[in-house]
Amino acid sequence: MKTSTSIILLSLLAITTTFTACGSSDSTATSTALTGQLVDTYLQNIDYTCESGESATTDINGTFTCDSLPVVFKLGGLQLGSVSELAADKHVFPQELLGLARTDVNNSSVLAMAKLLQSCDDDNNTQNGIHISDILKAKFTNQESFDETALDTYASDANITLVDDTTALEHLTQTLDLVSTVDDALNLPVTITQAILTPLSTLTPEVKETLAYMGNEERLAYDVYTALYNYHLNTGTELKQLTNIATKSEAIHIKTVQLLVQKYISDLSEFTDTNKTVDANLGLTMDYTNYSTTELPAGQYNIDAIQTLHTELIAKGEQSPQDALEVGCMIEVIDIDDLLRDIEIAKDSNASDVVTSFEFLRDGSYSHYGAFDRGLINMGVTEGCCSLGTEYCHPEYPQTNRIAQ
Repeated sequence: MKTSTSIILLSLLAITTTFTACGSSDSTATSTALTGQLVDTYLQNIDYTCESGESATTDINGTFTCDSLPVVFKLGGLQLGSVSELAADKHVFPQELLGLARTDVNNSSVLAMAKLLQSCDDDNNTQNGIHISDILKAKFTNQESFDETALDTYASDANITLVDDTTALEHLTQTLDLVSTVDDALNLPVTITQAILTPLSTLTPEVKETLAYMGNEERLAYDVYTALYNYHLNTGTELKQLTNIATKSEAIHIKTVQLLVQKYISDLSEFTDTNKTVDANLGLTMDYTNYSTTELPAGQYNIDAIQTLHTELIAKGEQSPQDALEVGCMIEVIDIDDLLRDIEIAKDSNASDVVTSFEFLRDGSYSHYGAFDRGLINMGVTEGCCSLGTEYCHPEYPQTNRIAQ
C-alpha cells in the first residue's frame, strides 16, 4: 500500500524523560535519589555538585542525580546557577538556573545564557543535543557566577562565535513548546513519552517517509471505525469493537504520531512531491499536531492512496455489520504489514525513538486484529478474519485468541 514520500527534518528538539522522586515515610529507610535533566536541548558534560558535596557531569541526556537538593551547575569554572527544587516534569531550563519562571524566555539573562550554551555545542548542531567538550569547558576559568554583561568576554575567552538572538530564542521556545505538548498529552504510555523526549535521531529520507504515511494511516483507522460505528448504530446495531478501538486506542496512536511529526517535520510544504503521492494542500496544515482527534478533518488525507482506501473501506463497511468488522481486519493487517517494514527501516537508521513508537503502534494493531477476529466469530463467521482470504488470515499474531466470547 505504501508509496514514496520524502520529508524535511524539523528544527525542533525533544527534551528529557520524566522521573518520579520517591521518598520514604520511615526516616530510617534509604531514600531514592532525585533525578532530572538539564536542558536547552540536552546539555551534556555540564558539571554539577549536589548538596551532599558529590560532583559529577550530566550525561548525553542531560541527566543529573542527587540524593538531595540544591544542585549547582557549572561550565568549567563558570557557575551557571542552581535549583533547590525540581518541577513535576524534572526538567531544568536556563531560566530556572537563573531563578526565573520557565515562561521568562525573553529575559535578557536567559537569552544570554541560551546563546552561550548553544554556541558551545561541539558539532554546531543543537538538534541532536548540546555536547560541550572537555577542551572547551576548560577555557571557562572564571570562578564567578554567570553575568549576562560578560557574555562577549566568555565568548572571546573560549574562542567561540555566539549564535544570534533570534536563533537562540527560537531554539529555546521550540524546546519549551514540544516539552509542554508531551506533558499535556494524556494516556500516553511512559515508554512513548520517554521515546519522544530524547535527542533527535538522524533520519534517512526513507524513515521520514514512514512518519508522513503513518500520520495519515493512523487517522484513517480512527475515521473509518468512527464512521462505521455511527452508521450501524443508526440502523440498530452497535459494534462496540469499532468505538472502543477508535476512542481508547486509535486516539492515542494518532497522538503518538503527531508528536513524532512535531519532533521531526517543520512544514507540510517541505514534502517532496516527486511521485505526486503527497499533497501538502489537502486535509491538514502543520497545526494538526495540536488538534485532538475530534478536531481533525475526518476523511481528508495528504496521501492519495489513503484517500482512495478510505472511500473503499467505508463503502464495504456500510454493507453489513459483518463487512464493518471485516474492514477492521483489513485495516489492522495493512497497518501491521506497514509497521513491520517501518520498524526495520527505523532500526537500520538507529532511530530508537521511532522504533519504540512504531512497536507500540504495531502491538496495538495486534490486539485490534484479535478483537475484530473474535467479533466475527461471535457473529457466527467461524473463520473470523480468515474469511477474507489468506492475505488477512493471521492467527499467528500475538493476542489473537480465536475463542468466541
